[in-house]
Amino acid sequence: MTECTSPRLCGQRAFTDRTSALNAAEAKASRETHRALTEFAPFLRVLRVPVALASSGGTPHLSREIDLMRINFSSFLATLAVASLSYAGDPVGEALPRVSVGDAIGGNAAVLVRPAAGVGNLTVDIARDAAFTEILSTYSLKVGNPLVPGKILLSGLEPGMRHHVRVTDGALVRTATFVTGAMPIGTNAKAAGVRFGVTGDWRGDVGIYNAILNADERELDYFVKLGDTIYADVASPAVPVAQATTLDEYRAKHIENYAPTHGIDPWGELAASTATFSMIDDHEVTNDFDGGAYDPATGWYNQGELYTNGLQAFVEHNAMFPTTWPALGDPRVDGRPNLYRSWQWGQHAATFMVDARSFRDQSLPPVANPFDPVQVGAFIQASFNPTRTMLGLPQLGLLLQDLQRAEAAGVTWKFVMTSMPMQNFGPLAGEDRWEGYAAERAYLLSQIVALGIRNVVFVTADFHGTIVNDITVPNPANPTQQLFTGMFEIVTGSVAYSAPAGPTFAQLGLSTGALTPAQYAFYQSLPNFAKDAFVQQLLDGVISGYGYSPTGIQDPSISANFTVGGPVAAHHYGWTEFDVDAQSKALKITTYGVDWYTPAEAAADPAGIIARPITVRQQIVLDPMGGFCAADLNADGTVNGGDLAILFGAWGPCAGCAADIDGNGEVEGDDLATVLSSWGDC
Repeated sequence: MTECTSPRLCGQRAFTDRTSALNAAEAKASRETHRALTEFAPFLRVLRVPVALASSGGTPHLSREIDLMRINFSSFLATLAVASLSYAGDPVGEALPRVSVGDAIGGNAAVLVRPAAGVGNLTVDIARDAAFTEILSTYSLKVGNPLVPGKILLSGLEPGMRHHVRVTDGALVRTATFVTGAMPIGTNAKAAGVRFGVTGDWRGDVGIYNAILNADERELDYFVKLGDTIYADVASPAVPVAQATTLDEYRAKHIENYAPTHGIDPWGELAASTATFSMIDDHEVTNDFDGGAYDPATGWYNQGELYTNGLQAFVEHNAMFPTTWPALGDPRVDGRPNLYRSWQWGQHAATFMVDARSFRDQSLPPVANPFDPVQVGAFIQASFNPTRTMLGLPQLGLLLQDLQRAEAAGVTWKFVMTSMPMQNFGPLAGEDRWEGYAAERAYLLSQIVALGIRNVVFVTADFHGTIVNDITVPNPANPTQQLFTGMFEIVTGSVAYSAPAGPTFAQLGLSTGALTPAQYAFYQSLPNFAKDAFVQQLLDGVISGYGYSPTGIQDPSISANFTVGGPVAAHHYGWTEFDVDAQSKALKITTYGVDWYTPAEAAADPAGIIARPITVRQQIVLDPMGGFCAADLNADGTVNGGDLAILFGAWGPCAGCAADIDGNGEVEGDDLATVLSSWGDC
């Protein structure tokens, strides 16, 4: 095969008839475009040829089910909610009301509040200053159900400004702050840096959540909760049954997971410091559910009891707008909860949150033996069925449309948030990941390349560890080859899931024979940073055996440098920070964490767990595709007349804008000289 030296340019050249954004009608019709992937093969880089499939195993599925006898405890739930009990029953001193602000996009925001006692009368003030001398509005509301917080939906807020919220609950007062910096995709915005956090996966039976205690100190612009915000199918102190089923049981799970514990209030402090955006994965409902599965006897899964109760509780307990999909002629989507959101923060970052659970087709049967080439081959072939969908066609079309709009607006980095990994790990448990929906996966990635959309980062969770890797797709002309796409992924989390990915991978290696008992004993003797390197080698052996890119960034079109740790950090609980520099546009990704602990350890010595230091476990710095060029004001890879027009349009005092290249607060002759001296490709 002839290698294309510039995927972006080749894609633009060959796909000129597809450069317009997909609209809703095109999304409905896009099943036809799931056909053979030969169209995009020439426009991506060849990666490698795999070794024999039988040479290695697959990746573990990091979920567990606890089968307990169901008991009647509805009265206990109400008592728990009113008393605001914490994990293991330990008091935390005087409780405060709960307040969280979310979905703050384009002058809108949702404010969630809950009295300290679970019920009561609240007064909520919205102000422009921390002293609350410039109050914009005041609301009074009564919360009568201890299992259901109150919610206020704001609109008409001034964009780009810091706002403050004050909740008065009798003699108790709590404040929160947020910035209305998120705007609709395509907004004409100034160059601005952005710093945001992401994590997922925390269980009520593990508790404490000290891994995020430093997040409120990081001056984040927003924070994304990327799924598995409760574990409805794992028994916990608040809901000690194997599977929540009633609406009140789901609600109690959320109250438990956001409650203060052992004298600390990690989620409350984080919510008071910045706006949040929330997404589901599976455990908000039940393990590995497929919302778009259809049973002739029972109908669509996303109309059933578990899904309906789980989603209602999720929306109630997160600061978000309750919206539904309009009637688009798709029975699996019409009228269902719409969790898709997208926004732009300045000129250098856009975020896209997709719901990868509610509309997906029934998962494929799992591969029983990942060492059997026949089973593996059958799974891969079935995964490329072009009629199967992960996102649902309306959401897939909207995502591509927004991505193209962001590229057209000159936004530098595009962060796609999806709750399970996009990168390939092998067929073991692959039916639940994007690998099980390979046709739609390849279609999405090929369209991103074909439309010339650059600097796309997939941010995911679900694996309970941090893993960085290239995003590749198979070459349709030679399926034993993988093709670079110019994209990469970072898997983040968990906040608290025992055990995290590292110990789980090692235990799986021992059980499958990939590790000898002596090797496993050596692994257990290592400190955590060395265990990360050990697990990286183990994981690379597995995924390379299927012909996939080993962990890390191998794609030569991506400029990346690990400054702390390596591609795998999987022996901690934590979260990940994304920081885009306003001037250089460089992206720094930092993962913070504490050494992981078991529920038994948390119960036995909570003070010792809380005292564990939060440290940097991984850090990677990346330059945007095409390299940094300060004079490339519209981020199109070339300094030309478009940049000159931006500069002259901003002439004069202009502190913080992109055209103020030298950062002196004014666009003037020195900035013009920089543009002229940088003329051409950069």
